[in-house]
Amino acid sequence: MKTQNTSATSRRQPLLGAQIHESQRTTLSTNVDANGKTKRLLQTSKLELNWCHGELLIRFTGSAVALAKVGA
Repeated sequence: MKTQNTSATSRRQPLLGAQIHESQRTTLSTNVDANGKTKRLLQTSKLELNWCHGELLIRFTGSAVALAKVGA
């Protein structure tokens, strides 16, 4: 599974114009495969919308991380 390092997110330049929307979402899911083995997945995303000189500027970031059991 591909993962992203989101630590650089706070250093990004803000979007130009007037912000009209910002939302963040975090989900944790547990899935069970046919063999009864469980897998946990942590997903995060952020959406920003700004209005600048008659144009809508959109920024979206997201990441997904597979969580392992301690001692596994």
